[in-house]
Amino acid sequence: MKRNWKLLLILVCVVASGYYIYPTLEFYGLSDQERVARERSDPAGLADLHKRSLNLGLDLQGGIHLVMEVDVANLKPDEAQDAVDRAQEVIRNRVDQFGVAEPVIQRQGTNRIIVELPGIQDVQRAKNLVGQTALLEFKFLEPDEDRNRLIQRLDAVLGKEAVADTTAQADQGLFDEATKSETPTTGKTLTSYLGRYGNDVVVSARDLRAVKALLADPRAKQAVSADVELLVSSKPEGGAGNQFYRLFLVSKRAEMTGAMIQNAFVSVSQSVEYLGQHVVNLENTDEGTRLFSRITGSHVGDRLAIVLDGTVYSAPVIQDRIRDGRAIITGSETPEEAKDLAIVLRAGSLPAKVDIVEDRTVGPSLGRDSIEKSKVVGLYTLIVVAIFMLVYYRWSGVIADFALLLNMLFLMAILAGFHATITLPGIAGIVLTAAMAVDANVLIFERIREELRAGKTVQAAVEAGYQNALSAIIDGNVTTLIAGVVLYQFGTGPIRGFALTLCIGIASSLFTSVFITRTVFNAIIRRTQARTLSIGPLDFMAKVNIPFIGKYRWSFAFSALLLLSGLGSIFFHHGLRTGIDFAGGALLELHFDPAVKIEELRRELGSVQVGGQTANLAGIEIKQFGSPNDMMIRVTEAGSGSEITDGIMAKLRASFPGSIKEGDWIRRQEKVGPQIGSELRGAAVRAVIVSLILILIYMAWRFHRFIWGIAAVIATFHDVLITLGLISVLNIEITMAVIASLLTIVGYSLNDTIVVFDRIRENLRGRRRDSFARILDVSINETLSRTLITGLTTLFALLIMLAWGSEVIRDFNLVLLIGIVVGTYSSVFIASPILYIEQKRVEQAERSGATTQQ
Repeated sequence: MKRNWKLLLILVCVVASGYYIYPTLEFYGLSDQERVARERSDPAGLADLHKRSLNLGLDLQGGIHLVMEVDVANLKPDEAQDAVDRAQEVIRNRVDQFGVAEPVIQRQGTNRIIVELPGIQDVQRAKNLVGQTALLEFKFLEPDEDRNRLIQRLDAVLGKEAVADTTAQADQGLFDEATKSETPTTGKTLTSYLGRYGNDVVVSARDLRAVKALLADPRAKQAVSADVELLVSSKPEGGAGNQFYRLFLVSKRAEMTGAMIQNAFVSVSQSVEYLGQHVVNLENTDEGTRLFSRITGSHVGDRLAIVLDGTVYSAPVIQDRIRDGRAIITGSETPEEAKDLAIVLRAGSLPAKVDIVEDRTVGPSLGRDSIEKSKVVGLYTLIVVAIFMLVYYRWSGVIADFALLLNMLFLMAILAGFHATITLPGIAGIVLTAAMAVDANVLIFERIREELRAGKTVQAAVEAGYQNALSAIIDGNVTTLIAGVVLYQFGTGPIRGFALTLCIGIASSLFTSVFITRTVFNAIIRRTQARTLSIGPLDFMAKVNIPFIGKYRWSFAFSALLLLSGLGSIFFHHGLRTGIDFAGGALLELHFDPAVKIEELRRELGSVQVGGQTANLAGIEIKQFGSPNDMMIRVTEAGSGSEITDGIMAKLRASFPGSIKEGDWIRRQEKVGPQIGSELRGAAVRAVIVSLILILIYMAWRFHRFIWGIAAVIATFHDVLITLGLISVLNIEITMAVIASLLTIVGYSLNDTIVVFDRIRENLRGRRRDSFARILDVSINETLSRTLITGLTTLFALLIMLAWGSEVIRDFNLVLLIGIVVGTYSSVFIASPILYIEQKRVEQAERSGATTQQ
């Protein structure tokens, strides 16, 4: 029984893993028709099944990730805290009524709120719903005569001569825009932009921004009385090419606010004036009903403006006292728009202005493509690694493959048990874990080979192999774990998913590669009394004797050449091109069917209209991304205001209607404000520095000599610098994903170095008569087979991810590939020579000190 407890433990772990992973297999194995049927017949059961399953990240199922910042600049600390809390609750209420499955709404820092809405199809609608302030006010319009006199006074105050008097114009509708735009005006006064529509003053849509700029002039603000304000209508009217907005002069004092609203719902109007329109019906509280009755009763014949977030939705004439507290809001163009307005009015207004400082959107089709590609990548990686281990290590490779499969099972079960979210970088982490998981078995098998070559029995060789390899395995995994923990601490969103899977994969790999394989080996040896072990050719690379230390100047020269080339590219050629994560800006990945040429896109986007003005898109970048049907458009922060992406998409819809299929053409949309970019930049730098410091401390403690830690960190810094240089040469953008790959390289490179250093430490005890240089050469040669095999398996996985993986994380995989090659090279040709030079320097210093004392 004492011998079988390990096998029983493994069996229990397998059964428990199957229990936790089965809901995921069942839930995602349902077809669309089966899922719809389950939702109708057993919605609670389906929801429970989903709750016990792995959750797909937004980059896999599509959706929106928003970082919203509450403007608390003018609030006291206690008021600011309350405003953010209320804003979070209001946003939660709106999202709940919108009907999003499993939304994420959480605080970040002092005044930010993260909102994640998975599976959203209508992206812009969701953003409008979440971000709308929804400050509803009822205000009276001022008399037309007061409005006209104010406009004339504004022209006079601004120092320009009025060329058109709104009071003298006939009721002829809006000025003809074509004629008006060609007619020269004297200094473009406020009046020169205005026209008449009935009794209302109007401004053409193309001139709206200019009018707002005039009204924002400090002289104009001083000319307007403190108790009135000029507002425009919420939506344009008129036909295409001749749209206009109404301009209203309203009292600043609100007669009633949305706080008095008890309920809001949508209906189809039956009145003659709004027949067939979708309107929002308002029902007031008891207090609101009394107030509304008094207001309407004393102002019969006046116009009451319904103002939402500073724009006028409608301004009806009060026909009679409204005693039941009911009112309607007109102007919604679609049923969805009316429904969303009713939602925000029911949920309440946001207590302060909220800005979207980071916006990342993934379309559902891109998510589906990523899932399918991830399945292919995962399957191919497992097959290639399994075949390699089987061919190289024979029957022992079968045991390693068995451990690899259990490792994947345990990893997925742990993630499912915590209902973790799987992201695209997270899947890359799982694939990378599969490739790196065999590293421990390679270390063990190579040590077993050495013991067998020394003439030990199979049982003794296996015991010694596991015992001697354990310290290197633990040290290597701890350094990778440090990089993963730091990445999780400083990373955001999907990058945290990568860090989480990497950290869990390390723990799972240790258990499967050390405990399970040893248990299986012992069980087989005990049952068969084996005298031989099928573990591949024992003499492979056994007699390699390369004088690495004697040739270190050549490797240093080669590294210097790579470093100088990279630094030359960084400082004098490409530089380090930061992505929108750090530089700020906007990125659109769009799918056109049939495909559209880059030249056509560039021509059409040369005249994007935003708010009536031509946007400055001098910094726009357009390139093919993936298939010929997919295009990526990037706008730098200098020209990426909140309306730029909307203007670009509106222009493309108008220019290429035959190539755009709504709901499927926006594959990915990212928008990062300058402040977020600056913060991410700082977080990335801190992550790299903190990880290197922690690893230096661990290495110094583990090897008992500080120079060993310094040598390892210098070699790692060498790998990071060369990788950065090659990133510049290849003109790869620096994003959070690239930073994640750099930190992974740090862990991987140190893993390789630690294996060599661990053997050096062992040989220092057993080869006391050899010189330090000789011990270094022997140690590097003895671990060379492990270094090459581990590098190859990891290389296989990365090449597969590059060939069949998602284009979204292509740069992430490419940088990892570069780093793995550089890290493997440095562990052999750089780290040990640095240790040799440092050791010589210390010895010379000690001899000099001894001579001085004598």
